[in-house]
Amino acid sequence: MRLLSTLSLGEGMAGGEGLATHVGARGERSLFVASEKVPYDFVVADVSDPRAPRVIYRHELAGPHVRSNNLAIHDDLLAVTRQVKEKGASPAGVEFFDISDPSRPRSVGFFDASGGDSIGTHFVWLDGTGLAYLASQDRDYLARDPRDQFMMRVLDVADPSRATEVGRWWLAGTQVSDPGPSPLRPHQRIAAARGTTLTPEQLSTRRVDHGGVTSWDFGMRVHNICVLPERPGRAYVAATSGGAFIFDVSRPSTPRVLGELDYGATLPAAAHTFVPLGTSGFALLSDETLEEGAADFPQGVWVVDVRLEDRPQIVGSLAMPWPEEVPSEGRFGAHNLHEYPLGQGAWRDFNVAAGAFFGLGVGVYDVSSPLRPREIGRFVPGIDPVGPSRGQLNDLFLDDRSILYTIDRKSDTCFILELEGTSR
Repeated sequence: MRLLSTLSLGEGMAGGEGLATHVGARGERSLFVASEKVPYDFVVADVSDPRAPRVIYRHELAGPHVRSNNLAIHDDLLAVTRQVKEKGASPAGVEFFDISDPSRPRSVGFFDASGGDSIGTHFVWLDGTGLAYLASQDRDYLARDPRDQFMMRVLDVADPSRATEVGRWWLAGTQVSDPGPSPLRPHQRIAAARGTTLTPEQLSTRRVDHGGVTSWDFGMRVHNICVLPERPGRAYVAATSGGAFIFDVSRPSTPRVLGELDYGATLPAAAHTFVPLGTSGFALLSDETLEEGAADFPQGVWVVDVRLEDRPQIVGSLAMPWPEEVPSEGRFGAHNLHEYPLGQGAWRDFNVAAGAFFGLGVGVYDVSSPLRPREIGRFVPGIDPVGPSRGQLNDLFLDDRSILYTIDRKSDTCFILELEGTSR
């Protein structure tokens, strides 16, 4: 991997979990980057020449308590999430833009997800058939446990000015209105395996030590949804502490679980991104490290056998360059994966996978033999001596020119690299 350029996106920018490119009629390329905090909502850069990128547009957020975090593109449609800090606040939901001219995005619609206990929308996926998949809440979403924030919502966005919900799913037992019992939480799964009893205080905490085994409860919330044409009628859903699922979405109004991954009792299991490797019968699943200094190790990237859809199982993992001593400040471990989206000029060769791993940089892997994955590239930027203002790589996007973009969540920096020796 060769560093081609470094781009400053704008003072105050913090790279979120949304990177995508737009390809113009004459082949010009524009990179769209979502931000985790004010002042910016998203930033657009001309990356037609990746050695000389330049910012061409910045869109500001509506206020200090809004977070865009994620975005998706299909052809000339851009969808940007709106997540708020205070329950019920606005604007919360998804805003849609016409980006036929990337230097002048034009708002064409807004899907409102505010009210009640809702904090809005965390993730959006455009499948290219006129549907959008969200990790989101609404005014009617009332969880038994406040950590269980997001459900899956399916929108008809054929006309983005009139986006409407057509289907939804949440983990049974997480809603106040659900008739059945609550699902076992991570702390309870380990306690049940050991035959011990937990106090109410232990159940409500993030971390519980069980005498040599630690459990983490990060909330049973839908996080990422991946829908690809190579797996027609299927959605691969990562739901943080709730697990990872394969859905039948051939009828979007009634998403139906086909299979759920059994992590076992001891993995921290903060499911973040679940993406099938084309038609190979295997998938990759990243578990996000959410604790400083990798305290929730191992949050890895797992190879999952999905040939039997009702029984997905972990059969391997991607290697990471763990240091002898992990710094106590900053995150180190798995996070976002490249998801091979349509309509963005994205890399879509499923023999090559890539991921952003915070302080462990970005890694690129040969997964042509999924049971024997092999690292073929690594980039780790320098770390500022006064703290992790750099080196916390949050997301990445790999385009069909073998150009990789990755952003730092602690600064306004975008690194642009070339994968040498690869081709589509």
